[in-house]
Amino acid sequence: MVRTHTDMITHAKKLFILSLLALAVLAAFTDAAGIRPVGGEHIVRVIDGDTLEISGGRRVRLLGVDAPERGEALFDLAADRLRELTAPGSIALMLCDSRDDYGRLLATVMAGEVNVNRVLLQEGMTLPMLIPPCGRVVAREVLEAAALGAMAGKGIYSQQEFAIVSHDKAWQRVGTRAVVRGKVLGLYRGRKAWHLNFGEDWKTDFTAVLFRDGQLRYRDLGLDPADLVGSEVLVIGKVKEYNGPEIIIHGPDQILPLEAMRKKDPKSKIQDNER
Repeated sequence: MVRTHTDMITHAKKLFILSLLALAVLAAFTDAAGIRPVGGEHIVRVIDGDTLEISGGRRVRLLGVDAPERGEALFDLAADRLRELTAPGSIALMLCDSRDDYGRLLATVMAGEVNVNRVLLQEGMTLPMLIPPCGRVVAREVLEAAALGAMAGKGIYSQQEFAIVSHDKAWQRVGTRAVVRGKVLGLYRGRKAWHLNFGEDWKTDFTAVLFRDGQLRYRDLGLDPADLVGSEVLVIGKVKEYNGPEIIIHGPDQILPLEAMRKKDPKSKIQDNER
């Protein structure tokens, strides 16, 4: 098929219009999310494993991650790794419009094509920490990256308290912090709490429990616990005994998906007000 000059002009116009629409959608998302790209920032120093100082005395807190504090295990290792990843000295930021309680900028840091935040999570140098509003933008990416670090037993996850135990052996860890692995079989949304069940008998099997604070944190971060039904996950926290072993969930950073989170299947095992 031979294109005429008119056809080529028409095709070019269509591409131009589509480009404008794509830019408009991207701009709308960026504005709504409160995230904007900023390039060419110069690093003055690395303060710790999740904080940088850039020119003008401004401090940048890496969005979605939480590194060990001074005096804690792996503090120096996490800080050194951040120095390595940002060694060229010039970085780009995906900058949040909000600041943290200490006045620090919040951002995803890019060193060339490397997403520094993601690498720190995948290597277990940091734990996930999601705080709205900007945590909403990176929530899924942060949780999936952290799951890779946990499964590999790297960094922080190499410590005994992060040793992975199967959901049917969770009773062995009652009274201690643990990482429980299993498949979410169903969600029961009771009046006082929601229960993510990992066994057929909720009175004896492992359960992840969300009270009001945990439910609201999921909502504020644009996530839905129902999307976890049918998926294999890691649940992090102190194991308690109440009708079988359970972990109280205060936010999404305690449940790491081992597969991409997806919208719930209408046929998923979800029941309301059963307890």
